[in-house]
Amino acid sequence: MPYTYRCESCAVTAPRRTTAPDAKADRREHRAAAHYGLAPDGDAVLETTGWASTVLRATAGGIAEAVRKSAQKPRSREEPPEHWRQAVLLLAVGVGVLVLLGMLVRAVTGT
Repeated sequence: MPYTYRCESCAVTAPRRTTAPDAKADRREHRAAAHYGLAPDGDAVLETTGWASTVLRATAGGIAEAVRKSAQKPRSREEPPEHWRQAVLLLAVGVGVLVLLGMLVRAVTGT
């Protein structure tokens, strides 16, 4: 796996090296030249990934983000099945017909 030395305080990155000791040698040279041998905050030897692992990590991160967002969405109430809607409508019409029939019987009989 390739390695890279990065100094955040100077905003510089050394070329990619094939081994960690080579990248650490870049770090020693940079510290001696730019920081008088001191260790600045934010300098590190980083493992540099290739394009394939970068694509795979980005894809996995995207999938994880999509799953996280879908889990946070409130679930919508499902519509009742069509037969229940029809049964409620039929019941309401039947009650209305019975009320009208009762009013008609009262009007005819006069009670």
